[in-house]
Amino acid sequence: MRNFRQVALAGATALAVTFGSTAVASADTEPTKVESGPSLSHKIGKHLESDQEADGREIFGVQKEGFETQPAWAKLLYGLLVFNSAAAFFGLVVGPAYNFIVHGPINFR
Repeated sequence: MRNFRQVALAGATALAVTFGSTAVASADTEPTKVESGPSLSHKIGKHLESDQEADGREIFGVQKEGFETQPAWAKLLYGLLVFNSAAAFFGLVVGPAYNFIVHGPINFR
């Protein structure tokens, strides 16, 4: 009987939480309009030349002849790719190798 009471109380609580905020969510209010300049994401996008297209062959190609002409956002993402690849290599290979050397069956210290 005690478990049934707890289940009923939990169900009633879940219903109260679910439908308790419905009136607040459905209230009809006019949003206030604030005059402001461009948003931060718009400013960052303009700085990173987000309106320009990139060519993947010039970014990921072997010769990298047109890398300088690519937009800043493509260069940034390429740099992040290189950094994340190095971090993944370190985490998957170097870290476990170090752990094996320090804490493995043969202690080298």
